[in-house]
Amino acid sequence: MASTSHRGNSFDILRICAALAVIVCHHYYIIDHEGPSWMNVGMIGGVAVMTFFTISGYLVTTSWLREPHLVKFSAKRLLRLWPGMLAAVVLNIFVFGLLFTNLPAREFLSHGQTLEYFKNLLLYRAYVNLPGVFVHNPLSTLMNGPLWTIPIETMCYAALAAAGVVGVFRQRWIATFALLGYILVFIVGYNADFWGVMMHGYEYPAYFACGALIALHRDRFLPHAAAITFGLIPIALFFWLTGLQHTSGLLVLPALLIYLGSTTSVFSGWVSRLGDPSYGVYLSGCPIAQTVYALWPSMNFYASMALSCVLSMLLGYLLWHWIEAPALRLKRLLTR
Repeated sequence: MASTSHRGNSFDILRICAALAVIVCHHYYIIDHEGPSWMNVGMIGGVAVMTFFTISGYLVTTSWLREPHLVKFSAKRLLRLWPGMLAAVVLNIFVFGLLFTNLPAREFLSHGQTLEYFKNLLLYRAYVNLPGVFVHNPLSTLMNGPLWTIPIETMCYAALAAAGVVGVFRQRWIATFALLGYILVFIVGYNADFWGVMMHGYEYPAYFACGALIALHRDRFLPHAAAITFGLIPIALFFWLTGLQHTSGLLVLPALLIYLGSTTSVFSGWVSRLGDPSYGVYLSGCPIAQTVYALWPSMNFYASMALSCVLSMLLGYLLWHWIEAPALRLKRLLTR
């Protein structure tokens, strides 16, 4: 969920698509609607989050390599994550929470679970439920499920900063060895292909590490990105056909995302000029979908999904222009 310059690439488009994909995936669970037999609903959301972590690993590592300064790096990451989280917590409690809880306002605001929800601002652990909200929805008391990935993102930032401070990135071969080491540890020790259990706390950082690895070798990767990416596809397909789907994705998806994100299209400049609502969409999609179902439970499933996406985009752009972009402008002061 890192940000970068909005010119000359398509990362904004990829992040927006990933944020909307998360809403699409979660909508099936929020409405308790069974997905089509041909579609793996859970995989849609999983790939979307992998997209966020890969792009974040690439851009954040590029930022560190450009300016390896711990205080500035930490402040930039905090300015990216915390203002949006603050807005989400305030909206979740004082707007969606108060409107859709079955508790009296005073009791709701003083409830231990509500007070605990403010701990999301510490970015180290996720609190996704609020007392008495959406009690007639299939996912009762759930306010904002996607928040659980934010502490993992924070952990990745911290690990990258720690590695930078101890000098891992001063020698490219050392950093390469460290990143490949973690990716290998994940594949062998925590991969659902071998153990049958999804361990996202290790999986998503592996995608972050893949993005970081590409950033480390971006001078060699970018000139040959298309050839490298399409050269990996047959190998990834072999893994997929042999039942190693998660390994296959880790092999080809990061390269494909950075290749696509580093290119320009007829839409990339136009989309980037509008701003980057992806973080706001990601943070607001769940409470908005819960709200749409609470207000119109009999609405057609696909109509409610579309309405949730549209409303989340609108709120995402509002959060970008009113909260996130002003906060990110402070990064210029840090650079100076």
